[in-house]
Amino acid sequence: MLSVIGIALRTVLLLIASVVLGLSITLARHQVTGEVPPQTAFGTFAGAAGFFASVIGMAALWFDSINGKGLMGLDAVVSFLHLAAAVSLTVALQTVSSCTAMDPESQYDRYYNKILNGGCDHTNQGSICYGVDSYGEDLTPGRCETAQADYVFEYIGFIFGVAMVCLGYVFNRRGRGGTTDINMI
Repeated sequence: MLSVIGIALRTVLLLIASVVLGLSITLARHQVTGEVPPQTAFGTFAGAAGFFASVIGMAALWFDSINGKGLMGLDAVVSFLHLAAAVSLTVALQTVSSCTAMDPESQYDRYYNKILNGGCDHTNQGSICYGVDSYGEDLTPGRCETAQADYVFEYIGFIFGVAMVCLGYVFNRRGRGGTTDINMI
């Protein structure tokens, strides 16, 4: 019974990390010019770290040689990476009032947001940002929804990671299984 819960939690964490990694890479690929925004790059790192920790955690379900306390520590670090990535992306999108509103102010906010616009070239005539395609269609609403989904999954990853750490701590305190193995959850 306990290993079924462990497998389920690890699977959820693996899926969340995969989604965060995929969404962050998608946001990074939208960058046409200039550097990828640090919030996007950090989200990619957090997703990759979560994926790595989840794979190690899944392996620990079948191999007893992986230290349960070390895995609990890894889960805690990855949880806080998810939280930091989510907060940084939330703050970067704070100026964007709506992803779908088509009023001029909302479009302006999205067009000049560094996460959503694909980068800007600065010329003597002003800034040229890549928030529209060659036909003049606004690309920022889709990018904005992707960014929102990214930080939502990062917050969810934090919550599930903390839950995994707490359950591991509770079961280790009770001495279940005779070892300090988080995989007994």
